[in-house]
Amino acid sequence: MADVLSGVSSPAEVRALPEDALPGLCEALREAIITLCGRVGGHLGASLGAVELVVALHRVFHTPQDALLFDVGHQAYAHKLLTGRRDRIHTLRQAGGIAPFLDPRESPHDALAAGHACTAISAALGVLAGRRQLGHRGHVVAVVGDGALTGGLSFEGLNNAGGSHLPLVVVVNDNQMSISANVGAIPALLRTRNARAFFESLGFTYLGPVDGHDLGALTHALREAKASGRPVVVHALTKKGRGFPPAEADEQTRGHAMGPYEWRAGKLVRSRGGLPTFSEAFATVLGEALEKDPRVVAVTPAMLEGSALTGLKARFPDRVHDVGIAEQHAVTFCAGLAAAGARPVCVVYSTFLQRAYDQVVHDVCLPGLPVVFAVDRAGLVGADGATHQGAYDVSFLRPLPGLTQWAPVVGEDLAPMLTTALQASGPSVLRFPRGTLPAVPPELLVGDAPVSGARWLKRAQAPRLTLVTLGPLGLAALEAVRDEPDWSVLDARRAWPLDEAALLEAAACGQVVVAEEGTTRGGLGSAVLELYAAVGVHPRVKLLGMPDVFLPHGDARVQRAELGLDAVGLRRAGRGLLGEGAP
Repeated sequence: MADVLSGVSSPAEVRALPEDALPGLCEALREAIITLCGRVGGHLGASLGAVELVVALHRVFHTPQDALLFDVGHQAYAHKLLTGRRDRIHTLRQAGGIAPFLDPRESPHDALAAGHACTAISAALGVLAGRRQLGHRGHVVAVVGDGALTGGLSFEGLNNAGGSHLPLVVVVNDNQMSISANVGAIPALLRTRNARAFFESLGFTYLGPVDGHDLGALTHALREAKASGRPVVVHALTKKGRGFPPAEADEQTRGHAMGPYEWRAGKLVRSRGGLPTFSEAFATVLGEALEKDPRVVAVTPAMLEGSALTGLKARFPDRVHDVGIAEQHAVTFCAGLAAAGARPVCVVYSTFLQRAYDQVVHDVCLPGLPVVFAVDRAGLVGADGATHQGAYDVSFLRPLPGLTQWAPVVGEDLAPMLTTALQASGPSVLRFPRGTLPAVPPELLVGDAPVSGARWLKRAQAPRLTLVTLGPLGLAALEAVRDEPDWSVLDARRAWPLDEAALLEAAACGQVVVAEEGTTRGGLGSAVLELYAAVGVHPRVKLLGMPDVFLPHGDARVQRAELGLDAVGLRRAGRGLLGEGAP
């Protein structure tokens, strides 16, 4: 089967294949995707389910003259293989390699960069309207799948597109899954006869439902859609993980995002560490809070698996809510819960919280409601790359009045911080990184709730320099000062409000390095400089953090070292500030 794929590296070659060669091409694509994800990990299930759909799209439409926009892009590994990237596909999600999602800088066949769900319809309508205005020809197709019809932006796009009368083609890749099974009324409606009436009432011609693994039926429907002069929905029924038995049998996620794996003695063996993660540790302490206080409720926007909440959902089915890929709704739903007297905890990735900023401001912070935001994946995320880096949450949340921002150094900090946040009268944030839990060094003392203020991890008697850190970087700072008896380490613990007394004490030595795993523009370092300016103290300050660029995919540990956010980098920054040069 691999021989079939070796002769196809462009959409034109896909169109040139005889009909009887297409099933073999689909099998070869599946073999390549399964092998690829076994080596480097990745979004296996979504791409396997969309193989026939991708082949049919490239048979009917001519990219890049026709624009093909995939919602998110994790459905598109077959698209990457068929658009000139087969020879480099082994570098997927690795530093300097093929992007985890779609990127026009990587290929002209990628019409628009996207790593967040629900954007395809709006963007595709914009591309189509822009092309028409500028006199450019070509068709535009939005491929929507993996739960994107649970998100409000998709409906805003559908509403506008249906009323525009422009010939936008929307392909609904209906596999009934996001990361896990879809929730809500719309996914259920799609599998009924009312699907036609739903889309037609929005102004679309409806074609389907079509077997999304039947190349003939798909090709026929797509050609009919292409010939139409009005908005069209092609509704394709697919199975996530198609062609890979372990994924097909997995009713939870269908192999949505897997680490490397291999076959041994006919069994699938996944390569994964045995250490618990920050996400799992937070889920444990959240479970304890749910047990102790009947007012506590957990809410997540389609991240039950990613944030390790599936066990809590099973234990507390009426108090753990998956609201679908709908971050805005999740936040305002929490506001309503809090207004009614509940204690909601909104568990959301840093990169996805960006999508609900107005709701955080208007619906939570303005009325001062006691919502706790558990911000997962804060900081560097590794292989998911630029669209998923948790770089901005401290900066965009810090200006909001009354919002307290906590950051644990180790997993043992989570319980007292969550307890403190749940006891607060206003909103709180608890940000924690992607990754396994570190060991607790003897210098780090974990106290009981309530937690308040900064914490000295090392307090030199006559310090020449203080390292101020946020979150797990405190451990790197402790390592950095191991051979520096006159350096102190202060764990800020809160990005906001600052512990002013502790930070002024830190400044008294005259040299301060502030390190954070987030952007330095508006982050903790900026807050510290603002404090020093306001009170009129003037230590020499060096800020370390994520630079003013969108950091690409790669190994987070390597990137941390490259940014100077490891022990070596912190020591180098401190010695540079002291004018001592390299060690």
